[in-house]
Amino acid sequence: MGNITDLIKDVASKNQIIETFAAKVIQINNETESLHNPEDAYTVNIMRADGAILKNVRLKASIQDLEQGIITIPKKDSWVLATIIDGVETRAFISQFSEVDRVMGRIQDHSDSKLYVDYSADGNKLHIRYMNTDSETETDETKIVDVAKIEFDKDRNFKISYFDDNENPLAITHFTPDSLTTTFNSIENKEIKERLALTVSKDAVSFKFKNNTGKELNSMLATPEKYAILLKTEEDKKQSSFAIEKNKIAGYLFEDDELKKLAFELNGDADSIRLKKDDQNLIELKGKTAITLKTEGDINIEAKNINIKSTEKININATGDTIISGDNVKIN
Repeated sequence: MGNITDLIKDVASKNQIIETFAAKVIQINNETESLHNPEDAYTVNIMRADGAILKNVRLKASIQDLEQGIITIPKKDSWVLATIIDGVETRAFISQFSEVDRVMGRIQDHSDSKLYVDYSADGNKLHIRYMNTDSETETDETKIVDVAKIEFDKDRNFKISYFDDNENPLAITHFTPDSLTTTFNSIENKEIKERLALTVSKDAVSFKFKNNTGKELNSMLATPEKYAILLKTEEDKKQSSFAIEKNKIAGYLFEDDELKKLAFELNGDADSIRLKKDDQNLIELKGKTAITLKTEGDINIEAKNINIKSTEKININATGDTIISGDNVKIN
C-alpha cells in the first residue's frame, strides 16, 4: 500500500482521478496477529452495489504506521463511502461512515517522542491512556507501559489511575453514581500494598491508613448520625477509639484487641459526664443530682483554699479514723 506521503505527492503531481462510491461493509479485518490490541482493525472488506467485493480497504492513511493516527471502525453491514485513487483498488480507503462501531487513535508527545496519548471509544466505554514506550517506533504492546489511564463506561463508572515505571498502580480514583473511592498504594519489592483508602458516599465518609505490610493502623468513619475514630497497633489490634453519636461522646481503651477501659463518656440523655477506668474507679457528674468520686485508692485534693458549702447537709463517713488537722481548725 506504500508510504502515504509519497502516495499523496504522486496523486497531486499526476492529477489522478479520484472515484467515490457507496458500499456495504461485509467484514472487519481485526488485527488478531498484531502485537497491538487484537480488537484493532486497520482494513475492512466491502461490497459495491454491483456485487463487486474489494478486500483490505484501508481505514487509516498509512496502515504501516501503527503507532500514530486516528482510526474509525465502521459497524459490520453498515454503508460507507469508499474512495479509489486512479482506479487502483489497493489505493482504496473509507472516506465517510454511516454507523461507527469504534474510534481509536494514538498521538505522539511533541516534547518526548517516547510518550503517547492513546484513546479508544465505542458505544459502551471510553479509555484514554498516557503511555511510555521503549523506543520512538514501539510496536510491541507488551513493551508499552501505562503512565496514566482514564476509563468511563455506559454504567457511569469513571476511573482514573496513575502508575509507576513498572506499570504498578500508585493511585486509583473510582467514581460511580453512588460513591467515590480513592486508593494510594506503596510498592516495595514488587509487592503492591494499599496505604490509604478514602471512600465517600451520600451516607458515609471513611478512610483507612495501613502500614507497609497492609495491616490497618487507624480509620475514621463519619455518617449523619455518627463520627468514629479507631487506632490500631502495628499488629492490627485495637488500641483506642473515640466516638460521637448523636448527643453521646465516648472514648475507649483496648488491651490486646479487647475492650478494657471506658476512658470517658458524656451522655446528653442521662445528663451526665463519666471518667471511668472500671466500676470501682470513676468520676461521675450527674448534672443537678450528684457528683460521685469512687476509687480503690486515695482521693487527694490540694489547693490554696478549699471551700465546701452545702445548703442542706454535709456527711462524712469513714470505717476508720477521721482526721482533720491544721493550724486553726474551726467547726461551727
